Amino acid sequence: MINKLKDILLNHWTILISMSLGLIYGIFYPKVAHNTHFIGDIYLDLLQITVIPIMMTAIICGFYNIFHNSDSIYYLKRLSILYLVIMISTAVLSVTLSFVISPGSNLSSATIQLLNNGIGNSESTLKNLNNIIVSDNFFSYVQNILPVNIIRSIYERKDISILIFSILLGIALGVTNHPNVAVAISFFDGIFLAFMKIVNILLYLLPFGIFFLISGFISNLGYDTLKSLFDLIALIYIIVIIMFLIFLFIISKKRKIHPLHVMRKLKNAYLIAFGTSSSFAAMPAAMLALTNEFKIDKKNVELIMPLGTSIFKPGIMIRSITIAIFLMNLYHIPIKMNSLATLFFTSLATSIASTAGPAILSATTFGIVLSPLGIPPAVGIFLLLSIEPLIDPITSMLNVQSNCTITVLVAKDEKKSKKDKI
Repeated sequence: MINKLKDILLNHWTILISMSLGLIYGIFYPKVAHNTHFIGDIYLDLLQITVIPIMMTAIICGFYNIFHNSDSIYYLKRLSILYLVIMISTAVLSVTLSFVISPGSNLSSATIQLLNNGIGNSESTLKNLNNIIVSDNFFSYVQNILPVNIIRSIYERKDISILIFSILLGIALGVTNHPNVAVAISFFDGIFLAFMKIVNILLYLLPFGIFFLISGFISNLGYDTLKSLFDLIALIYIIVIIMFLIFLFIISKKRKIHPLHVMRKLKNAYLIAFGTSSSFAAMPAAMLALTNEFKIDKKNVELIMPLGTSIFKPGIMIRSITIAIFLMNLYHIPIKMNSLATLFFTSLATSIASTAGPAILSATTFGIVLSPLGIPPAVGIFLLLSIEPLIDPITSMLNVQSNCTITVLVAKDEKKSKKDKI
């Protein structure tokens, strides 16, 4: 009986029905949906409890395995090449389609007034957030992310600081030749397995969490803003869908699985990313699927997924480039080759520096992209926060999909290299 109930709760039809009901609930009962959104937030918080422990222990163990087994050059070379190739491809596609659709070039005076009226709101919203500083200086940001106090970094959810600390500790353990190192790694691995078990349990509550998250998301949409910014939103959707399908077919080809079967195996990760607008919250579910469904080596998954989720976020790069070009068209700023080069490097830096959580947290680094182009950061931040409820779910799904693709590619390459050695 219990096993049958578990199967029903994890069935993709159950989750799709839950999403549909949440959509209807949010449309026809927006006030009630807004008031009950806290239930979805509680579910998101429960998922977030597992994120930092899983990320830290997985990266520590992953880098330990790399440097302990002398595979560091192999992994770092392949990961660096794949990250760079995909980010360049993402940037080229984003810029090309932005030129074709040209968002922001034919806006009405009413829309421009709407943007101007919202600038003050975006600034006051950001000032009310604790522990968040709007930064338009990349070098000062780099200085702030150094993990001087790891406890404080964890408390303030500085994901990049936590990542740097975990990488350094993993490398140090990997190059240390002492019996106690094995004990430490066993401890971290045990913590990792325990929190993955918690994620497994929380997946049974996914239909309920998705219902309240989707209904609250629908009730918070600003229809006037969305209508006036339709071209920009449509552009982001087109780019994300194209990239998502490319990654889907890469996974399908590499694992010799039909694309629909790939989506079915990763459905929980997709739905969590969509419902929570956080690729970090979806990371544990993706790791479970890659290990259990795709039969990828646990050591590969533990290293690549947390590392990629922290620094490899093509979804953020897409929205940074498209919004920047939208504003350049709006303010009639000439788009030249040097502007595009600046846009690529700053959007790449922002995608690394931004948190993998909701856009309100990563909006504070958007000034890194806009300031060198002569665009007031407050305008871009308002624009991002205005369309965030609609674009964040799909960009989070893309971030999860891209890191699953990287994991599959590196794991496949490792099998080939082992055969070559034999």
